[in-house]
Amino acid sequence: MTQNVDRTKSYEYFLDFFHEYATELLRKLDQDISESLRHRQIPASQITPLEESYKISLKVGKDLDFNSIKKQLIHQLEAAAYFIRDFHIGVLGRRTSLFDLYDVEIQIEENIRYALSFESGKLLIQIPYWQIASLKRYLPYQKLKYRWHRGQQFHRLSPTRRIWWLLNPIGELRSNLRSMLLLAIQKQILGIDKLLIKFGLIDIGDGQSLAAKEEQEVSQRFKETAIAFLKANVNEEKLGVNLELILRDRDEVTLMQLLGLFKKNLADTAQMEELIDVGALTLQEQIQQEQSQVDIKMFGLVNVGNYHRIDIAVNISAGYLKKYVEILPRKADVKAVQFGVVNVYTIDDITVKPNFHGAMTLNFETAALERALKELDLVPIEN
Repeated sequence: MTQNVDRTKSYEYFLDFFHEYATELLRKLDQDISESLRHRQIPASQITPLEESYKISLKVGKDLDFNSIKKQLIHQLEAAAYFIRDFHIGVLGRRTSLFDLYDVEIQIEENIRYALSFESGKLLIQIPYWQIASLKRYLPYQKLKYRWHRGQQFHRLSPTRRIWWLLNPIGELRSNLRSMLLLAIQKQILGIDKLLIKFGLIDIGDGQSLAAKEEQEVSQRFKETAIAFLKANVNEEKLGVNLELILRDRDEVTLMQLLGLFKKNLADTAQMEELIDVGALTLQEQIQQEQSQVDIKMFGLVNVGNYHRIDIAVNISAGYLKKYVEILPRKADVKAVQFGVVNVYTIDDITVKPNFHGAMTLNFETAALERALKELDLVPIEN
């Protein structure tokens, strides 16, 4: 009885130690995240602390010898923490709506297989007790990242695994899209700042009238310049409104407020993630609806077939909301009917596998301006 009580206390002590170590490690790694995202111009106010966003949990059989696996468990915990750090940096310190990560659970049991799986925001690392105790086996940080990017946390026949290159929140596709968007955003924000500095309006949206400080001619010039800037940097056709028409009779204060909201929306990383999600899902739908058919009918004594599907990586961009996503359609119908003693056919069916530019058009600036226009009730809000 005493032995059971001691084992229970040891088990609880071990879990407490593990939890405290994991919590402290996540706190320390917050500094790495702040430094990395600061270089990408992401304000600290938009970054959620690791401890508030993720959990590293441990599930170990009560009858196991904890001391024999403690060192390897610490290594596994650290590998999980570094993976979480990279994940959080990859999603710019914000939540994502697709395949978001909340919990990494490390499970050590007697009768389980060595495996990695992901479901409902939980990444499960399973290690048989005999392997971690005898072989000192765990899943290292680099191998964990590799398996995640390869989609090995999903069953090999899972449809998700086949298109993981598209859905992976920290994969090459989405990471490059984020980088491209950040560059475009910084360019637009710099343009807005230059316009405001030119007219002596560094702090906008304060309700201060330009006409009260400058001559009416300068005020009119500001309005014309602001409208011209917006028209030059958004797609009015996608926006569905004529900016000249809806803004020419507005006062300079309204235009300053509009530029301020436009700038704010451009820097909103949550909106950027929504843009990327919509683009990825739209592309996924396009791939699923691809009109590619192969219908071969051959008659004769000898039939030889040679059919190839070839995956080719091309470049794409993403857009925000359905109307801001344009995807290059692809249709390929392959039909062959052959008669004779010897029938031979050779067909190459090319599957376009999007990557960064060309197959999808991005209209992010237009989406950010549309949101600003609606926030100021300058255009009707769609139901």
